[in-house]
Amino acid sequence: MSAKANIGTLEDFIKRRPEMAHLDPMNQIDFSLSDINQNELKVLKEYFTGICVDLTLYMQLFSDKNSVDELNKFNGFVFHHIEQAYLQKICLKVATLMDPPASCGKQNLSLRRFIKQTKSEKLNEAYLQLDKFYTGSGIKEWRNKVLAHADLETLSGNYNIDLKFTREEVDDFVAEIQEFIDLVSDPRVATDHRIVFPKENDGYMFVEKIRQSNES
Repeated sequence: MSAKANIGTLEDFIKRRPEMAHLDPMNQIDFSLSDINQNELKVLKEYFTGICVDLTLYMQLFSDKNSVDELNKFNGFVFHHIEQAYLQKICLKVATLMDPPASCGKQNLSLRRFIKQTKSEKLNEAYLQLDKFYTGSGIKEWRNKVLAHADLETLSGNYNIDLKFTREEVDDFVAEIQEFIDLVSDPRVATDHRIVFPKENDGYMFVEKIRQSNES
């Protein structure tokens, strides 16, 4: 007779082994989920889902050299501008999440808004890690001087913005924002920031159709 495996939740395990309570992600946060404004969290998730849709499609179309070669072969001028427009849209939308909780007398949908609600050091540390890339990559300056405002000195060529990031780093940045959102939603859940599209409608299928057109 074969042995039957015991299946239980982490909660069940900790009840049997209280000394292992530190393994529960809920015991690793320094705030209560009840501190989080659930209406604002819902809006954040909806807004962030839009970013993830754009990013997933962008990566499917432009992260692979062979795919980019096929798109450029079909129409390099058009797809170059599409890629730039997608990247600017993603960076601008992500940048707004790094804003203060309020500015110019108006409330902002930002990650710091949830830090303010919880006064959590753990969330603040996660935010500072995000801000390190946001600032060091040049995205913050790019957003402030070009994407959100037409800074005359920059657009006149008298001031250069040093952009230092790859597509993969932007993808990782968004993944880390997803981890922050998971923390304030349910630390026991790890959400994939990539969106799964119907296969017939995803970026890979689109590139395949472009390839077939190039070969015909």
